[in-house]
Amino acid sequence: MAVAASMLFVGKANAQLNVHLGYSPVTYTTTYNGNDEKMDLNGFFLGANYNINLTGDLNVGVGADFRYNTKSDTRKAGTLSIDVDHSQIVLDVPVLFNYGLSLSDALRVSAFAGPNFSFALSGKSTYDANATVLSALGLSADGEFDWYGEDSDQKKFDIGLTFGLSLGYREFNLFGGYNMGLLNLSDSDNTTLKSANWFIGLGYAL
Repeated sequence: MAVAASMLFVGKANAQLNVHLGYSPVTYTTTYNGNDEKMDLNGFFLGANYNINLTGDLNVGVGADFRYNTKSDTRKAGTLSIDVDHSQIVLDVPVLFNYGLSLSDALRVSAFAGPNFSFALSGKSTYDANATVLSALGLSADGEFDWYGEDSDQKKFDIGLTFGLSLGYREFNLFGGYNMGLLNLSDSDNTTLKSANWFIGLGYAL
């Protein structure tokens, strides 16, 4: 993050500010004793970045995105079932090198790749049930589970590898790609937790 801030400071005079929003579903994969369990959440993001020219058609985009991940499902144990709402807020700081080619005066295609630094600001699961049912399922009586609280082994910080393509038309930019989390987000022995998400978004150059 310090490197990203330094690049912004150095390149501010030769940078273009872009704002963007989009859709980015995320998958958390837990591996324990060779068995995988996946959790899929919908994701929506909003952010901005400076695209700094390095040389010729080579640039680097440095910015920040707020991402909101959410999911609703039903948890069952025997004859008992309850509704569960999952929500998570993540701050992403991508540093993406991009190389573009102009197809015309107004149309441009680019490829981008680089690291993405992620920090979870919050995450919780909320259970819609009375205290008796919650107790029978071994859940907290207040009906909430903090993903990053004292009773959790999930880590907040992750580093991802991001790559994708973008198509620009005048001030607008349509982009999409994939981000693969590189760190193990679990503190438990014999357990691996990793994230991955694809994304599509629309940007506008100010």
